This record gives sequence, C-alpha cells and structure tokens, in this order.
Amino acid sequence: MPAKNDGGAAFPVPPMNVTKGGDMYEPTPGMSLRDWFAGQALASMTRFLPDVWNEHDAGRIAYVIADAMIAERSK
Repeated sequence: MPAKNDGGAAFPVPPMNVTKGGDMYEPTPGMSLRDWFAGQALASMTRFLPDVWNEHDAGRIAYVIADAMIAERSK
C-alpha cells in the first residue's frame, strides 16, 4: 500500500542563528500539512460532538477531509 501524501511540512523551521555566539537551531520539518489540515477540520467539528459524531468517528472524518484538501491542492 503506498504511503499517503502528507502534503509536506506545514511549519518547517530552517537552520537559524539565535545567539551572538553563533549557536544554531537544527532545522525541523514541523508537523505534516495533512496533520494540520486534520486538526483544523477536527476543531471545526467539535461543536457537533457528541451530538453527531463520537470522538473516533470525528478523528477519522478529519483525516478524510485532510486527504481531500491535499488532493484538491495537488490539482
């Protein structure tokens, strides 16, 4: 089964100097765009919990929405 397209990094952090001594932060990819989209979708669904979805369904649906958003932006 091929890996899901995670959309790449949502909030990558490039290497950067942070002190006068030249210390640097290591670059990090941050969370995936798929995770960010799913979190945003889930946040909008919370007003419907538990009336419409239980937590497990809401989490699953949030990732379905995130996958659809990534597919749409790939067009």
